[in-house]
Amino acid sequence: MKKVPLSEIAYVKIKEKIMRGDFGEENYTSQNQLVEELNMSRTPIVAALQRLKQEGFVKIISNQGIVIQEPTINEINDFFDMRLAIETFSMKQLGDLLTEEDFENLEEIIQDQLECVENKDYLSFAQLDADYHQYLIQVGGNGLFFQTMANIRERLFLKTTYNLKKRQGMALAIEEHVNILEALKQGNLELAVARLDEHIQNGKIIK
Repeated sequence: MKKVPLSEIAYVKIKEKIMRGDFGEENYTSQNQLVEELNMSRTPIVAALQRLKQEGFVKIISNQGIVIQEPTINEINDFFDMRLAIETFSMKQLGDLLTEEDFENLEEIIQDQLECVENKDYLSFAQLDADYHQYLIQVGGNGLFFQTMANIRERLFLKTTYNLKKRQGMALAIEEHVNILEALKQGNLELAVARLDEHIQNGKIIK
């Protein structure tokens, strides 16, 4: 069994901390703090931070520390435009690919989201929201779309969670997911695409 490099373990752990919002409102940490929290040496943590810097998750300020990078309003809206292009195109290609099992799996995701509403579990809800959309792309079979969407979702994860809390948008998101699924069950792709378009547009930030 191949041993996982420590830099990869550090990368995964730091990214998880970023996506959970563990660094608080100040969005700041340091190499010394990460060494202590992860119980690792500095070398794998530095390598992980360089990788996260390249991906746009952090900004490394010499002799000061690590700043967690949140997307700007323009970047967020650009991400949503890319989501719109990828997801609506993918849905148009579904045709009769969706099976009864797929419908059941999507309904299960929605049921899990309803439980998150009751528990005010914003992090799990945001992950389930991603699962719902990724599921539909996966059915379409375009691996590049799937990976691109996964990257976009990671960059938007903190902002999605924040918006769910601020706007109490969980109930609306569920309603829109249900409406999209109903259109798909009816075999009305045109209606499903229109509802998906509206759903994604609702996530954009009005300047």
